[in-house]
Amino acid sequence: MPLYIRPAVESDMAAVGRIATDAFKDTLSTVLFPAHLRPADQPDLDEQPAWRAARTWRRMGEGMPTMVAVDTIDGHETVVAFAQWDKPHVAGTAPPTMESKRDGDPITLDKTALAAIYVIMEAETERLIGPTAHYDLWYLLILTVDPRHHRRGIGKMLVRWGLEQAAAEKKGVFLSASPAGKPMYQSLGFRDLGAFEMLGLPHYTMLWEPENEK
Repeated sequence: MPLYIRPAVESDMAAVGRIATDAFKDTLSTVLFPAHLRPADQPDLDEQPAWRAARTWRRMGEGMPTMVAVDTIDGHETVVAFAQWDKPHVAGTAPPTMESKRDGDPITLDKTALAAIYVIMEAETERLIGPTAHYDLWYLLILTVDPRHHRRGIGKMLVRWGLEQAAAEKKGVFLSASPAGKPMYQSLGFRDLGAFEMLGLPHYTMLWEPENEK
């Protein structure tokens, strides 16, 4: 089935929320949306899709490039993956902090765990890349592929788009990878700068540099 990528639009957000929820359900979501926070009278309440969709749309409004992968199935287009990026920041300025304060707080979200993730990510980025060097890099905020469409090269398609943008600006790219995602990033030329734990889950800070800056 033909695949292509394009910029995300508002009508994609429901699919984006669902895909992100499915992709992280066995990893970070177990920490961010623990079962004990669900109301006793709503044990199946799932606020993740709407929350993830809303924050993706909010980030888009702040200028963060967001691409979706679309599969054409029987003449119908279905969003099967997405990637969101943060571009380099203006020299001398730092990116906004404590992003969670700008999003609504679902009752089933563990806000302490979310705040801890931001603190850990910032600390590890500064430790492995430098206190300010990462401001001048592209950052892959999130890459998720519908689990039903794994092993089709969709993740690579979306990452290559970002690498092309960064290379055109002679900028590098960094990200935090899970053990499952690390081999794909390495195949695209990312270097493993070091490992760290995020709420008990292993992650790796990885860096890609354009050839003329290596």
